[in-house]
Amino acid sequence: MAGRLDGRACIVTGAAGGIGRAVVEAFSREGARIVAMDLADPLGRTVWPGDGIVPIACDLADRAGTERAVAAAVETLGGLDVLVAAGALKGGSGPFLDLTDEDWDRYIGVNLTGMFVLCRAAARAMATAGRGGRIVTVGSVNSYQSEPNAAPYVAAKGGVAMLTRAMAVDLASHGILCNMIAPGPIDVPNNGDSYRAPKLAAALRDEVALARPGLPEEVAGAALYLAEAANGYTTGATITVDGGLSAMIFGAMRGG
Repeated sequence: MAGRLDGRACIVTGAAGGIGRAVVEAFSREGARIVAMDLADPLGRTVWPGDGIVPIACDLADRAGTERAVAAAVETLGGLDVLVAAGALKGGSGPFLDLTDEDWDRYIGVNLTGMFVLCRAAARAMATAGRGGRIVTVGSVNSYQSEPNAAPYVAAKGGVAMLTRAMAVDLASHGILCNMIAPGPIDVPNNGDSYRAPKLAAALRDEVALARPGLPEEVAGAALYLAEAANGYTTGATITVDGGLSAMIFGAMRGG
C-alpha cells in the first residue's frame, strides 16, 4: 500500500530533537525521502526507523551555511517537495530588564532570521522546479501568547507566525502552501522530567484541557496532514497542538 508521502522529497530541520525526530519517523513510515538536518550529524546520534534518510549538518545561525545545506539537500534529493522547519532555540532568556543585546540577537537570529533564510532557500528551489510544494513552520503557542522571562523567544515565535502568513500570500502563485504548527507543552527529551515534577504536573492538570503534555508524535501528525498532497487548500493557517491550553481561561477554576 502506498504511503501518504510516497516518493516525496522532504527536508526536516531540528531532526535530532523531539518534534523533529518524530516528524522524520512519521514521514519515513509514509514513504518520504528525507534529508534530516540538525546542528550536528543527526544520524550519528540516533537510530532511524528506515532507509531513505540522509543527514546534513545545518546551523540556522549561519545564513550562508543554511543556504548551502538546503542546496546540498535539494541536490541529494533531486528536488524538494516539503520543508518542515522544526529547528529552534528553546527556553526562556531571563527577566526583561536583565536582557542583553546578545540574548535578543541569539533568539531572533536563529528562530526568526534563520527561519526566514531557510524558508527562502527552500521556496526558491520549489519555485524554480515549478511543481509547487509545502512549507510547514513550527512556531509555538508563544507565537500569540507570552510567558514570563522569554521576550526574545516570544518575539521570534510571533514573527514566525506572520512570516508564515506572508509566505502563504506571496508563494501561492507558485503552488507553494505555507502553514504553521503551534505546539503547546510537549514532552520531549530535554523537558520531559520537568513535566513530571509535582508543581508543573499540577499546573498542566489545571491549565490544559486534556490535563497532560502532548507527545512529539501528535505534532508530527499535524505536519503529515499539512505536507501531503491531499492538502490542496490549506495555506496561511495555524494548527494549534496544545491539548486545549489556549482555549481555556482561568483553568484552575474549572468545575468551580
